[in-house]
Amino acid sequence: MKYEIIGSSSKGNAIVVEDILLLDCGVSYAKIKPYLKKVKIIFISHEHKDHLLPSTIQKIAYNKPTIRFVSGSKEVTKKLLENGVNKMNIYYMQGGKWFSLGLVNLKLEPMKHDVENYALKFKINNVNKKGIYIVDTASVENLKAEKYDLYLIEANYKEETLQRHLQECSQEELVYLQRVPYTHLSYEKANTFLIDNMGANSEFQYIHESSFNFEGDE
Repeated sequence: MKYEIIGSSSKGNAIVVEDILLLDCGVSYAKIKPYLKKVKIIFISHEHKDHLLPSTIQKIAYNKPTIRFVSGSKEVTKKLLENGVNKMNIYYMQGGKWFSLGLVNLKLEPMKHDVENYALKFKINNVNKKGIYIVDTASVENLKAEKYDLYLIEANYKEETLQRHLQECSQEELVYLQRVPYTHLSYEKANTFLIDNMGANSEFQYIHESSFNFEGDE
């Protein structure tokens, strides 16, 4: 399955799949603009600005008013309306059920974060392939996605590296680092999920990797 990562970090997240599906919209409009000629649907996982950047949403709503937005979060829906998206183009979907939007079928799965957050299972109908997008969650313990074609999965930190940083960090850094295991997915948990779910022809991509807590270097 074809995909392109525009951004995948705390500075901004956006991934385009098969030209038509944009996963999150947390980067500048200038970075997203070249893809908008083909993008038909934008999924927003949750309300944080690195996934939903208001200035970008405003420009999309003005310049590409027919693009459809999908989310399971009431707060995301509120922010989309506040930033100019037509309510007729906002699809508020209940988690745990498949929905068809013609070009794609979508299923939202609630995930553990510090705000309402969803993973997205998707099927791109013109290529008959399925994928899953998982970001900003502490756990994938109860999530199943067996033999999908593509796994876009957070691997934010290595558990050993994070523990070392917790012991070495300043008091100011400690506040942030203690929060990480409760809001982000570790490399180890991501790998367990992949081993349990991937098929022989599946592919995967780690996303939202922290250079500090993943490799141990700034």
